Formats: sequence, C-alpha cells, structure tokens
Amino acid sequence: MGSNLNKSELGKEIIRRLEKLIELQKELFIVDYVNDPFSLLVAIILSQNTNDKNSIKALKNLYRETKIEPNKIIRIGIEKLSELIKPAGLYDQKAKSILNLAKKVLDDDTFFDKILNLPLEKARKTLISIPGIGKKTADVFLAIFGKRTIGVDTHAARIARRLGLAPEKGGYEAIRKSLLKAFTDVNDLDKAHRYLISLGRKWCRANKPLCQDCPLKDICNYYQKRVRG
Repeated sequence: MGSNLNKSELGKEIIRRLEKLIELQKELFIVDYVNDPFSLLVAIILSQNTNDKNSIKALKNLYRETKIEPNKIIRIGIEKLSELIKPAGLYDQKAKSILNLAKKVLDDDTFFDKILNLPLEKARKTLISIPGIGKKTADVFLAIFGKRTIGVDTHAARIARRLGLAPEKGGYEAIRKSLLKAFTDVNDLDKAHRYLISLGRKWCRANKPLCQDCPLKDICNYYQKRVRG
C-alpha cells in the first residue's frame, strides 16, 4: 500500500477524507428512489451494467406504470416491461430477472423477511439462486440492510486494486473480502461503497484518472508507482 497504514486504518482514513469532500447526493444513486425490499432489489437489477442516470430513467418509467408492485409487473407482461426499462440497457434480460423476482415474492409474501433473517452466506446463496441476480446485486442489497458485505462494482474493483487494498488480479471474492478488512464497521459498508463509486466518478476514472487532484493520492499505490515513478 502507498502508506504505512494497515488495511483497517486505511479504510478509516479513506472514509474520513472522502466525507469532507463528497456529498452523497441521493439523486445520484438509484437505490435512494425506493424504500421497500422488492423495489430496492428491482432497482439494483436495473443498475446492472449501466450508469445510475439511465437506470433511474427506467425505474421512473416502471414506477409510473406499476408502482413497482409485483402483481402489476406480472400483469403487464414481459414485452411491456422490457419497453419500460429500455433506458437501463439489457432490457430483455433484466425484464426476465424482474419477472422471476416478482413471481418469487407473490408465491411467498414472507420472502424478504426470510432472506433478511438468514445468516449472511445463506442469504447471499438464496438471492444468487434467483436467475438474473448475481453476487454484486445480492451484496449491494444485503449491505443496505446492515449485513456485513459490500458490492464490488467496476468502480470499487478498480479503486481497491489501485489503492493496494486488493490484489491487482484478484477476482470478485478476493476484492470483496479485502474491502471488508478495510471497512470493518458494518454500519460503514453501504456508505463506503457509495464513496468508492463517487471517487471513481470524480477522480479515479478508468481512463485518464485525475490522480493529481485525488484526495487519496498520497496513500495510493497506483499514484506512487505509475504516476510519480
């Protein structure tokens, strides 16, 4: 790592610095447009492989037509559903995933109560068993409800590697576990994920990162090794 801090100390320092510079504006995150478990999971599905701006458009379309209620989503059918969520991209695939989830919830109205009362790994496995829900979607959802996990999207993966928090060639699980060692407070995990996304959007971009302006440059492996030389 580009500092003498251990991982948990570095995690605290990252949060401390970013809290001073970044306002986590709710309108920038799709998950803040909904508040019940079903709608939240639908929102996270819509956000897969696209940006929040496009997925929020799709979510608003879906809300206007169905109020994001499982029975209304099933009633409109897959063609109409695909049309409504088209701004989010991969709309046919996402429509199938949302329909699968709606059917699951209608078949068992205690579905989310059961999920959220399961131990973490069982809850993850149960969610991932639903077609169209992968590890990142499950982890983002569970972290919001206070489970000790964190979603690893492209921003989080890139930043974790650049900072030296995770191995450069580490896969999803290696990065997730590394981030959990850095961000040890379960109450910080959803917040930490949002800060990593914001950092990636503003400074730590995939192409042409703004390293000179980044508030973490002095504790960043990428800056120390590749920019300063």
